[in-house]
Amino acid sequence: MSYDMFILRFERGEPASMPGSAFRAAFQPYIDRTEPEFDYWHVTAPDGGDASLYAALTDDVLHGFLINRFSNGMVLDMLVTFMGLADAVVVPPDCPAMLTNEGQREHLPEDLRTNAVVVQRGADIEAVLSGS
Repeated sequence: MSYDMFILRFERGEPASMPGSAFRAAFQPYIDRTEPEFDYWHVTAPDGGDASLYAALTDDVLHGFLINRFSNGMVLDMLVTFMGLADAVVVPPDCPAMLTNEGQREHLPEDLRTNAVVVQRGADIEAVLSGS
């Protein structure tokens, strides 16, 4: 799917950094290509799905990243794993923000709080994106 989703962490309504170790734990086993000059990482999941990730890791700190051209299935499960490890949320352009736990809601910017939904697995993200 050619669709951009931003992955961020918030504290008191403001973007906050995330640990690079969470990025590596969730995605490193599946990275099959990188282009460091563009902060680009490509992952291929065991189910054949794949995704393009744009993430700048600086001193093991990640300030957010973008996922696009992603498949449904295990790639989104990897994303949910990352979200849990990094206390991150997914902010798609035309769907509600996605959290992994209700405690994250209070840290979202005000305009994202009301409609935000909790996701626990990749299939939950698929459902949000399809509007069901």
